Amino acid sequence: MKKYKVFVRGQNFLLNLNGKTERFGFYTTRFVEAQDENQAENEAVSTLRADPRLRNRLLNRQSDAPMLFVEEITELDSFDGLNM
Repeated sequence: MKKYKVFVRGQNFLLNLNGKTERFGFYTTRFVEAQDENQAENEAVSTLRADPRLRNRLLNRQSDAPMLFVEEITELDSFDGLNM
């Protein structure tokens, strides 16, 4: 399997933080193993969607879903030295 660094942008995340409900966006990087870039993209997005720290705080309705966009995918030689 190849190793990838996947840079993801999240937007329209409705969250209640410190007693105040607001919409948030973020950028994050996920490191994944995959056969190709398409699979790396799917794997990175899947890990974010399944993350209970994010999932359990979402207040969005189905008609106003949060969005995830893969901004960049870079193939790596290894994960050595990375703080994952």
